[in-house]
Amino acid sequence: MLLHLIVILIYAAEVKSILYPIIYLNRLYNYTPPEDEVTFYLYERTNLYASDQLFIENKSSLDESKFNPELPTKIIVHGWTHGKDIPWVIEMREAMANVGIWNIIVVDWSPLSHVIYAEARIHHFVVSKQLANFLIFLKYQGGIPLSSVHLIGHSMGAQISATASYLIRSRLDESGEKVGRITGLDPAAPLYEWPHIESLDEVLDPSDATFVDVIHTNGRHIGMMTPAGHLDYYPNGGEHQEGCVFWSCSHMRACEFWTASIRKPHLFKAYAYESIDLYLEGKIDKLKSYPMGIAANPKIPFGLYYVKSRGEFRKYIRTKTTIIDSLNKM
Repeated sequence: MLLHLIVILIYAAEVKSILYPIIYLNRLYNYTPPEDEVTFYLYERTNLYASDQLFIENKSSLDESKFNPELPTKIIVHGWTHGKDIPWVIEMREAMANVGIWNIIVVDWSPLSHVIYAEARIHHFVVSKQLANFLIFLKYQGGIPLSSVHLIGHSMGAQISATASYLIRSRLDESGEKVGRITGLDPAAPLYEWPHIESLDEVLDPSDATFVDVIHTNGRHIGMMTPAGHLDYYPNGGEHQEGCVFWSCSHMRACEFWTASIRKPHLFKAYAYESIDLYLEGKIDKLKSYPMGIAANPKIPFGLYYVKSRGEFRKYIRTKTTIIDSLNKM
């Protein structure tokens, strides 16, 4: 009985965190966030516990950092209630930095994310604008092509990445230059996909980068179910993940899948949904599989993909982010 009560209370907390601002509408327009609450940190394998803070329009911060313009750049964008030092971000950035072939940057907008959900949704544009400014700064002051940039956004971070890319395309319209890749890790659905789909300049879609891949793990709930990329992966159907009781667990599973794929790029085998009947009949030997995660690429036929995942990813994951981590700074 006690367990059932705890389950009900946690579900109520998740729902209330979304409905609360609808009840208190006066909270929505009281505050204009300063742009300097969006910050950027570079991580490098020689010292995973330290970072170089990079400042927009401050070339010396770039020159004095370990940023290498010869390497591709991967940028992690967290979502609501998270920040640069939440467990999944720490593990992901360290796993990627250890590979040693990318610049790894984390966008930290935690001062604006630790608020009620609808207020964070309003902050979306400020964060997106700063991310766009930062990427244009890297292009002109860092000497990198935008095609070498890969944005990896979880939840609201995926939608922020989409808007940043849209703003860049608007400013560089004549050149037609795009961000090379965006990976959406269970892109946020509340106030994006439901109660209705927002405009495409605020929601991830295939036009946002040369290559867009999306991992859906909590569709129809916290995450989007609507296809949003060139490749859309639906592990275990894309709504509920094995071993999860709460939506937040399934929502976080996309990050765990991604980090596991960094350590073992071909861990996940994805099959086109158009061949799902053969898959369910066990005729896998007749099907061609494709990777999900870091090894996804534009040579894979575009479309929707099914992935069966049980516990195989866990041996490649060292931490777990829970709703308690999210609430620590609320």
